[in-house]
Amino acid sequence: MTRRTALTIRITAILAIAAGLWFFVRHLDFEALGRALRSAQLWPIALAAVLNFVVLFGKAASWRIMFSPRYVVPVMRLFRYTIVAFAGSAIAPARAGEVIRVLALKRRDGVPGSATVAVALAEKLLDALSMLILVAPLPWILPGLPTWVATAITLASAITIGLLVGFWFAVGRIDETKTGVIRRLIAGMHVLRSARRLFTALGVLTLVWLADLGMVTLSLYAVGIDLPIAGGLLILFTLNLTIMIPSTPAQVGALEVGALAALDLLHVSHEPALAFALLYHALQVIPIVTVGLILELRLVLGRVQRKPGEPREVTETNDDPAVLP
Repeated sequence: MTRRTALTIRITAILAIAAGLWFFVRHLDFEALGRALRSAQLWPIALAAVLNFVVLFGKAASWRIMFSPRYVVPVMRLFRYTIVAFAGSAIAPARAGEVIRVLALKRRDGVPGSATVAVALAEKLLDALSMLILVAPLPWILPGLPTWVATAITLASAITIGLLVGFWFAVGRIDETKTGVIRRLIAGMHVLRSARRLFTALGVLTLVWLADLGMVTLSLYAVGIDLPIAGGLLILFTLNLTIMIPSTPAQVGALEVGALAALDLLHVSHEPALAFALLYHALQVIPIVTVGLILELRLVLGRVQRKPGEPREVTETNDDPAVLP
C-alpha cells in the first residue's frame, strides 16, 4: 500500500467519523449530557480503570505464549511494553505505539522485528476470533437487531477464519532456514505450530474480552444505563468495527461513533449514551498514558535505545517449538 493510498483511506475514515458524530449529536441536549457526566458514580469508574490494566496484562500474557520458545521475554516486561505501546498509540496517530513495541523488543531484548510483527499479526487474528466467538449469538439473544449486525459478524468471522486457516497451512510448510521478509513473518507465527499454545492463547484473549466487557458494564452502570450483558457485547463489537481502521490519535471520535451506534440500536437516548462513550474512552486513554509516561517516558516518545548497563532479559533455548514455554 502506497503512502497516498494510506492517506486517502485515513482521510475517508476521518470524514466518515465526522459524519457519524454529526448524525448522533446534532440534536443533543448538552445540559443533559453534563448532568449525566456529573452524576456518574465513582466506584464503578475506579474499578473499570483497574480492569483496563487487567486487559493489558492479559494481552502481554498472550504475547508470552505466542513468542517462539527461542525468545524468553518476562511477562512483566511485556506488560510494561504493552502499556507503553498503547500510550504511544493514544498520543500519536496510526497506532504508532506498535512500532515502539517492535523497536523496544529488538533493541532491548534482541527479538528480531520480524518475530515481533509476526506475533502482533497472530495476536490480532486470535483477538478478533475470540471476540467473534463471544458476539456470535447476538442475533439470537438480542432479537430485533438490524440485519447488518448479523451480516457484519458473519463476514468478519469468515475473513478471520479464512486468514487463520491460510496462515496455519503456510506455517506448516515454511522453511524457517530460508530468508525473505514474508517467510520470516509467516515462520514467526510460531503459535500456529502447536494446538496447545494456540488454544491457550485463544483462551487468554477470551478472558481479556470478558474483562473489557466488565469495563463496559461498569461504565454503563456509572452513568445509570441498565442493559443486559448482550448489550455490552454489542457495544464492544460496534466500537471495535469503527476503530478497526487507524484514523485519529487515540481513536477520538471513532470509538464514540461505535458506542453511540450500538446504544442507539438498544434504544438508549443520546445524552447518557455519549456520557458512557466519553467516560469509557477516557478510561481507555488517561490512566494508560499517565502510567506509560511514568514507566517509560523515553519509550512513549519513541526513544528506545537500551539504557547503559541495562540487562538483556532474553535467553535462547533449544526447546521443542511445540512445547508451551
